[in-house]
Amino acid sequence: MTQSLFLNKTYSRQELHGLVEAILFVHGKAYDKKELSTILDCSLEDLEKLIEEMNTVYKESKRGLVIIPVAGGYQLVTNPHYHQEMNELFGRRNENKLPQSALETLAIIAYKQPISKEEIDKIRGVSSSRSLNTLLALKLITISGTSEDVLQSPLYTTTERFLEFFRINSLEDLPSLSQLEWQEIDAEETHLEKDEENEEETRSSHDTETELF
Repeated sequence: MTQSLFLNKTYSRQELHGLVEAILFVHGKAYDKKELSTILDCSLEDLEKLIEEMNTVYKESKRGLVIIPVAGGYQLVTNPHYHQEMNELFGRRNENKLPQSALETLAIIAYKQPISKEEIDKIRGVSSSRSLNTLLALKLITISGTSEDVLQSPLYTTTERFLEFFRINSLEDLPSLSQLEWQEIDAEETHLEKDEENEEETRSSHDTETELF
């Protein structure tokens, strides 16, 4: 159980700023706001004011950090103002880059969840087996139940990791479908998707009893 840091010590307002910054820096990812408020022995409203104060200081002093709401918590990230400089110094980081086919599958799940593989395949027009395996491995989606039809297919939903991955606070922060700009799938991705279909057809012909999804 999370305990308050105020049990044996008191802090000035400036020390609170430093304490929160240190906590978020060491934690690395989004820190649940309820747990953070417990640690600081304050209400969620007071915590929000504290974060606003810190961001004001960051902005006025042109600091390289900023605190953003992510996945129901707060995360310390680099200031977008220095995005270009960071790219020039360290290059674009591609560790979080997803294949277009996986992004397309993830977008469908995000907006239609809970949803089955059959429904995803119908929307995409191709098999999503490989994309689903990739997203499950990255813990961006999870199986949250089964459909009520005869097949009882697994139903997929996004996870908290999904919110952290895209640095959004909740699913309500997703843009409306009308605001999205869907990109054409390039020849390489189309080739991958055809491979997915061929793999699934081969698997089905050799094993009609076991199905991955």
